[in-house]
Amino acid sequence: MACFLTSCFACNCCVDCAVSNVLVDNANIKAETKETLERIKDSHTIISVLSAPKQFYEATQNPLTDADIKTENIDLGWKKTGSRFDDWKKDRVKKIDHKISKDFHTTILGTDDNFGDYTCIEKLTGKTLRNRCILPLEDSVEMLNDDELAERFLTDLLLEQGKALPVTYTTDFNMKTDASFSRIFFYGMGSVLLAKQEKVSESEYGPFVVDMPLQDLETRKLYRKYGARVHFGEDQMVTAIYDYHWKRLVKPGDTGWETAKMLAKVTSFFLMTAREHLVWTHLIASNVATRESTLNLPPSHPIRRLLTIFTFRATEVNLAAFDSLVPNTSILYRSSGLKYESMMDLFNSAYTSCDIFEPFADRKYNPALQKLSDEGKFPYISQGSEYYEIVRTFVRDWLDNAGDAASDAHAKAFYQGCKVATVGQKYELPDYSAEGMINLISSVIFAVTAYHEMIGHIVDYTLLPSRSGFRLGKGSTAEIDLQSFILGSIITGSTAIPMPQLMNDFSGFFGAGGAPAWEKDVWASFNGDLKVQSKKVKEEDAKRPAGMEFKYFDPARFECSVSV
Repeated sequence: MACFLTSCFACNCCVDCAVSNVLVDNANIKAETKETLERIKDSHTIISVLSAPKQFYEATQNPLTDADIKTENIDLGWKKTGSRFDDWKKDRVKKIDHKISKDFHTTILGTDDNFGDYTCIEKLTGKTLRNRCILPLEDSVEMLNDDELAERFLTDLLLEQGKALPVTYTTDFNMKTDASFSRIFFYGMGSVLLAKQEKVSESEYGPFVVDMPLQDLETRKLYRKYGARVHFGEDQMVTAIYDYHWKRLVKPGDTGWETAKMLAKVTSFFLMTAREHLVWTHLIASNVATRESTLNLPPSHPIRRLLTIFTFRATEVNLAAFDSLVPNTSILYRSSGLKYESMMDLFNSAYTSCDIFEPFADRKYNPALQKLSDEGKFPYISQGSEYYEIVRTFVRDWLDNAGDAASDAHAKAFYQGCKVATVGQKYELPDYSAEGMINLISSVIFAVTAYHEMIGHIVDYTLLPSRSGFRLGKGSTAEIDLQSFILGSIITGSTAIPMPQLMNDFSGFFGAGGAPAWEKDVWASFNGDLKVQSKKVKEEDAKRPAGMEFKYFDPARFECSVSV
């Protein structure tokens, strides 16, 4: 893409000419696909969908493995001073500061330990794609109204599962029926929203509520406002949806019921993508751990040794996530319906409401949710807590083996750096303690593995315009517009690029290059516990009724660090 853009703009071609050239260069796509694309009068969308999927597909053909993580490659921020394993002194590291909103500013390292610098070409390409003079923001509400056409369209552009899209591991999850819709919030990514319900609802519509009051966020002129409150009965079935903008409660069978469900799907999916996925997991948990471990811990330090696996490629990924999803006219902004001032408000509230470092297994839930969890009917809590405890046991074992290094000056500087980064958030890290360090590291690991799997495996939600997406046009509609559907598919495609699987030996790293032998033993014990838990998760899933599968917290599916 960078080469095409550079050559085209260098010769002062107009954007329409640029788009035409791309279409000619991609003459192998079907006439039906071209006709569908021509309904979108937005150059950014057309250029992106004709170039990005090929890049995603090529990246999936040679996936990274645990063999790509090697002790000798880890040295960012430090220089070797001698031949011993722990002979290091601090070195300069390139840093990029970002002020995202009123309360939210962050620093991302400008160099990845394994993948090098954030280059001028990458920076220029990102700026070009976001430049409104070159690629104006051309909103559209053109609809497909044809799921079969949507499937053919994606297939022709490589945006299909196993190519430029990740493969789903759910079945019968169309999100259209009331039962499938309800599944999003009890057995899908919406579980993270339901788990936030502090009190059992006394409403006539049931004890469970997902409340998303986003109606104050201003939208661009073609799109309706977000905001919904969803009620569920004891049987985990949706009973009513309140539309905050129109101040109207809709029940199954009422006029507008399908539109109300789509509003709830879009509101929840967009909210979780912007808040839980982008801000909490990438820009806070993963980025803070990567930055502070690099700046404060020499490569031989036991805590950095441990976090190296869970921050692998994180700087490169988080830089790309920021560029493509945060700025004005980024792809997330273009695919949403918000004005950018409201997008910044959303990012700001995401920062202040963040509790990503709160130990998952120590969280409290209302009695109704806890009862569901105890009965195996809300696996987000039960299986999430089990996995967190496995991680916490592993981290405690690791730090015990680390001895005095687990609490030395480097370790405390790392902890303090993370603590400062949580100031102003809903959950701020407490003052340093040995148990606090265990919880911090455990929470990072949980966030970049299980939690990221939960809120980052989004292919089910963007496969068809009738499922979910990032915005709704004004008026009664039960599907996503074509432009947002395309851009959402591209965002989904970016998640197809895999990281190494967590359940691996990492034999080129643990115990290698002069590292202590105990690393292998502790890691092997952790992997043994993960295998037991994976078997347990599969067995529990096999016992569930049809339509209630939950595979997100199977450790066999976890990657070791965040992909986009």
